[in-house]
Amino acid sequence: MKKIILTVLFFVFPLVLFSQNFTTYNVESEEDLEKIAQKFEVETTDILNYNPDVSRYTNLKGKTLVIPLLKSSEQVKKFKSYNVSPKETLYSIAKQFQVEVETIIRYNSFLKSRTLDVNDVLQIPILKQPTNSENQSIKNSTFSSLKHLVQPKETKYGIAKTYGITVEKLEQLNPDKDVLQPGDYVVIKREIEQNSVTQTPNDLSYVKVQTEDDVNLLKKQFKLSEEVLKQLNPAYQYGNFSSDFVLKIPKKNVTVDKRINLVEYIKKAQPQRIALTLPFNLHKFAYDSIKKPKALLEERITRISLDLFEGARAAVDSAKKIGVFVNLEAFDTAMSQDTLNEILEKNNFSSFDAVVGPVLANNIEIMVNELRQDSVPLVLPITNSPINTKQVFNSVPLDRFKEELIITYINQNMNDSIKLSFLSDSLNLNFKQKFSYSFPEAAHVEMTESYLQFEELKQVIKQDKINWFVLDTKDLGIAEATVNYLEALRKEGFKVKLIMPSNTVLADEISNFYLARLDYLYATTSFDVSNYNLDSSNEAYHSKYFLRGFDVMLDVILRIASTDNFIETTELDGFTEYFQNKFQYEYDAFENVNYNTAAYLIEYQKDLTLKVIQLSDD
Repeated sequence: MKKIILTVLFFVFPLVLFSQNFTTYNVESEEDLEKIAQKFEVETTDILNYNPDVSRYTNLKGKTLVIPLLKSSEQVKKFKSYNVSPKETLYSIAKQFQVEVETIIRYNSFLKSRTLDVNDVLQIPILKQPTNSENQSIKNSTFSSLKHLVQPKETKYGIAKTYGITVEKLEQLNPDKDVLQPGDYVVIKREIEQNSVTQTPNDLSYVKVQTEDDVNLLKKQFKLSEEVLKQLNPAYQYGNFSSDFVLKIPKKNVTVDKRINLVEYIKKAQPQRIALTLPFNLHKFAYDSIKKPKALLEERITRISLDLFEGARAAVDSAKKIGVFVNLEAFDTAMSQDTLNEILEKNNFSSFDAVVGPVLANNIEIMVNELRQDSVPLVLPITNSPINTKQVFNSVPLDRFKEELIITYINQNMNDSIKLSFLSDSLNLNFKQKFSYSFPEAAHVEMTESYLQFEELKQVIKQDKINWFVLDTKDLGIAEATVNYLEALRKEGFKVKLIMPSNTVLADEISNFYLARLDYLYATTSFDVSNYNLDSSNEAYHSKYFLRGFDVMLDVILRIASTDNFIETTELDGFTEYFQNKFQYEYDAFENVNYNTAAYLIEYQKDLTLKVIQLSDD
């Protein structure tokens, strides 16, 4: 059976389709994505593009992969010499020239044996100009923004004509480009004409086909009619298939895996010094060695601190295995401001590469003031800072980021078949206002005396619709009543779905059986995304705080190892992810602090399993 290669054209940068051949590869051994890419001399991202069911973290053994056989001679037009300046990294250079880090290393073999140095001269490959037919595919596509690489003999008029904009518009978008030089990038933005078919650009996928047999197979797999294909693809009716013919087809969502594996960007070999400041309270047990283990378990704050510490130590061990050495120095703040001040007097914290902790508000404030004049990043593992400075990194996502995730999900999936209703006890007015602004057509169920009545739900539910109920409450009684009422309505034949911006109130309180029946969807800061093989005899390894300590510490270590400046990592376009947590720090200029904006969207499935929902990259 012929294989149809599915590709996605992103809205920021186009996917340029070069003439390619493809092969398949059966993974029989414990090979990872990077080793397979090296074997075929392609990029890991090339393999990911043509294998949508694979991520960087997938166990590949037993899988059959589609491998694009890239022809370098057809793609590389020329090379540009580039002198490396201070503070530049492979990542920043690759981003500047819109190539992969692996591509730069491939054409600069000395980087395989050592890290990048100042004054290194790199040979940067400049990709070949697409053919006319490829430009036509781009011109007819639905992106609204991209960057165009200027080729020799290209003019402003020719570029503007290719993308259907005026020369004046092109000059407005690129005021610093009076004269175009080969190798320059120019910004292209345009308005997209609406197609007569009901699908919008966000509702379409792009499929590469080579023969009419491919099209017939595509129509069968996706249940497409001839009429829909012709409406979405005017050129299709002429039947002139080239090796790079791209069809638009309806789809539900385009999701983009934006995980970043920082191991690929490690450039620092020197050992790191990281301080871990936690309220162990070990002084309470100094004179009671017999009862010490039992007392430690009974002390919640101490237990949490010890789990965080053990997780951090495990992260240090993991970093050592990939050649990154860390001197982790732990300090017992003992829940005391005086103790922390004494620690700061005896130790020079400005000499650390990073500080993780404290966790208590008063001590956080002291540490922020201590490091305010330094560039040492302060990463808070389980709480957020009461005061803000640019070097503070709040690793726990705020509720507002989870709320925005819910709103984005509804916005991307809302259609005429859905009846949307909002249930709230009015304690969170900010979310209620954002929801009302985003979905003015949604029904609002007001609770009488902070209690939900069954009749109030029956007034808004529709028999001919899929009824989505967004519940925002911290009250377990209201949450339980809502689940019971919705289950009763489901039994009456109504189609219902329950959505919450947080699972805190329902966690371990309602049977998963009932939640699965309601297609329950919620946002959360952590989720078991990886299977970890740890010592089952040690209960600490099963603690969420152990895993939290591991994830936070390993993320800090890899960010330091892969950049010259920890704060630069807020510019990464994507998130890092480990056992239970993911991190995407963004600097809030208004509040002058860095927030982790990455949260999970989880949906219960009919078989009682949980699924991570990926949103479209709009």
